[in-house]
Amino acid sequence: MELYSIQLEDGKDYYIIDTIVDGEDRYAVFADEENSNFLIRKVVFHEGEDCFTTLDSKDEYDKVMILFLEKHKREMSENNG
Repeated sequence: MELYSIQLEDGKDYYIIDTIVDGEDRYAVFADEENSNFLIRKVVFHEGEDCFTTLDSKDEYDKVMILFLEKHKREMSENNG
């Protein structure tokens, strides 16, 4: 799997480690090189390009985290077993 990097507003480089789809909404999950920072951004289509925006609320963040954890639940249990 090829990892794509992007520099976000804090000036650090992050790697897109996953995408989550919830209905018509898409989210990008980012981690820094040390995996010490974990970020989620909503993907919006603007002027012909995908752009990343902050989430609207903590509830939206919680919803995406639950979807991410459900998606990777089996992988996490295999790695911890």
